[in-house]
Amino acid sequence: MIWRYPDQLQPVVALLGPRQSGKTSMLRALSQGCGSTVVHAHLDFHENPLDPVSAAALVAFQMMRGWDTLRRSPVFHRFGLGLLALNENLEPDRARATDQIRGLIQEYTRGTRRGRFASRLEEAVDATMDIVATGALSPLVSGQAREVVAAVRDGARPVIGSLLQSTARWGLRDALRWHVGIPEAEAAGSVDALIRLSSASRSAAVGPLLAAFLADAKDQAERHPALRSSCSCEVPAGRGDRGRHDHAWVLLVDGAQTPAGRRFLTALVAARIRNGQSEPGAAADPLVVLAACDQWQPEWTTRWCEPWRTTPLADTPQRRVPLFSRATRMRWTREEERAGGPDPASAAHYWYPVWLDPMSEEHVSYVTDDAAALVPALPASVTHALTGGHWGAAIALQDQRESTPPDADAAVRERPLSAAFGTDGRPLWSHALEACLPEGLAAPGMRPGAPPPVVLAAAYLADMRTADDPRVPVEVADLPRSLELLRRNLWVSTFFHRPSRIREVGWGEADRPPVLHPWLSRCLLTALSSAAPAEAPAATPDAPPAPEPWDRVFTGQARALASLTGSLNGSGTAAREEQQLFYDLALGRFSAVAEALAGRFDRDHRAWVRLLDYLASAPCRLVQERSAQEAYALLLTGIEESGRDVVSVATAKLLALLWLYNDPLTEHNRRWDAQIEEGFERLSHNSRLLDVSALQQAGALFA
Repeated sequence: MIWRYPDQLQPVVALLGPRQSGKTSMLRALSQGCGSTVVHAHLDFHENPLDPVSAAALVAFQMMRGWDTLRRSPVFHRFGLGLLALNENLEPDRARATDQIRGLIQEYTRGTRRGRFASRLEEAVDATMDIVATGALSPLVSGQAREVVAAVRDGARPVIGSLLQSTARWGLRDALRWHVGIPEAEAAGSVDALIRLSSASRSAAVGPLLAAFLADAKDQAERHPALRSSCSCEVPAGRGDRGRHDHAWVLLVDGAQTPAGRRFLTALVAARIRNGQSEPGAAADPLVVLAACDQWQPEWTTRWCEPWRTTPLADTPQRRVPLFSRATRMRWTREEERAGGPDPASAAHYWYPVWLDPMSEEHVSYVTDDAAALVPALPASVTHALTGGHWGAAIALQDQRESTPPDADAAVRERPLSAAFGTDGRPLWSHALEACLPEGLAAPGMRPGAPPPVVLAAAYLADMRTADDPRVPVEVADLPRSLELLRRNLWVSTFFHRPSRIREVGWGEADRPPVLHPWLSRCLLTALSSAAPAEAPAATPDAPPAPEPWDRVFTGQARALASLTGSLNGSGTAAREEQQLFYDLALGRFSAVAEALAGRFDRDHRAWVRLLDYLASAPCRLVQERSAQEAYALLLTGIEESGRDVVSVATAKLLALLWLYNDPLTEHNRRWDAQIEEGFERLSHNSRLLDVSALQQAGALFA
């Protein structure tokens, strides 16, 4: 998208990602990558909440520096003249006001490149006249003649200066004509147009001034194209034009969702529409905007599918949001062509939402691996799965590791979310939730009590079959509002789904379901698992103890979902039974779930693998309290001695392995892979069905 084609519009790219996902770091990296080659500027509305006019002035100031690819630094005469007029307090008398504006134009002209040159030339001419009058002619003239020569010299000085500055002002003719042609000028002269702009309110002047800024950028790009010899762009192989191209101008905007950021971007898009309507068919301005956004805007839904929905709406121009690494300008234009062609009069047309790529395993390991820390780091695969490539999560783990003493318990090193505590006595999950949760959602506390709605939402979203269901059980309090806030703040997305190795075997090419971000999900479920039972009133000695919050939440949710007559994933007894098995496994009823799964083995192996993958995605408490190997041994206690057949035992082992394998705290190694491969192989050898290809395919994925 850095390459520019003058006849094509430029997008406003919305870089999507939840809070602290690394959008600011990405903008800084892009700014450094542009260097002195690509004209760019950076706005941060978090640190400096400017109004639209002041923000545009700051952008123009940053872009007026020297660039290696430009012969001349960019200038913004239209915008500069308008800004001077807006900031001037004019006299109520029309004649005086006219003189003020003319003085501003003259002063501005002297500050331009041509004006500075004219001033230097004026000084040189003035010095030459002094030399001629006092030096070369002094022996020839005397008396009254000398006075005449001096009078001619003094009279010629302002005339010569005026003539030289008039030539400099010639460079502003296009800027002055532009102000005459805007609708607000009503066909008045240039001075009267600037007087009218000066008398307007600051809010009313936003449109003309931002339109002037974009017109200046377009004029500069057309008249002073980049020097291709100074460009370091990588040219794709096979281009017949020798890779000739022009650069777009890049505006990086952080804090686009703040009130100031929204006002500026809205005004900028409106100014672009305004310029397109005033000059139909003219070349587009070169400005590409990359704005960091941590909220989804409703107006984008007309052309783009929400990231928490599996598929776009039928019979609509909606398209999927691409990853930032795969987003190209050509893809944006093609998407618009599919949607019925560009609509320059629609603000939604200019927006191009893209999703920020999560950090790779190597990047996460680099961020969290502090050589100065005395505590060994978590395995790279565990750190990446736990953080989900989230920048803020990686920083939180790094800070926790730096503060952990070398003699800390092994649980603090291996299970930091639940076992690591800060200096204030609060666990790591509490600090993480305080930093990540959007405004309007209360973080769970340390004291016993009813789980807050956000915890109920995390438990609800843990089931991939309900995550894309538009219907919500009414029995779960405040669930719709919590889901809406999590989705709007981009904590629920199909990009967060981490497919298991066997998903493709059972589900085929099915779309990925939307899920809660793994870091936020893990923090919320850890809070639920760590919560103490609510204090119950005094009862008889033989009364059962109060249920733990984990059991109460998942039991109530299973009951609420069972009350629904159907779901998007199937309506009937089979679908409800499978969903009940999912919640039974989350509640720790492993033996019963394994037995029920074994009873479905000889029906359809591909459907069986799909059910196995679904059940193994259930939330697991065991790894939060002990190592994965200890949890595996605990699950299989008494399984082989119970007299079950080979299929039942192999099914139980395979379910336990995959259930723990899907947990972020379980390190993936060859030992686990070999056991899973052996389990599928044993099942394929003991199947009563002729077609065991699904089992063989699943086992081969762990070879």
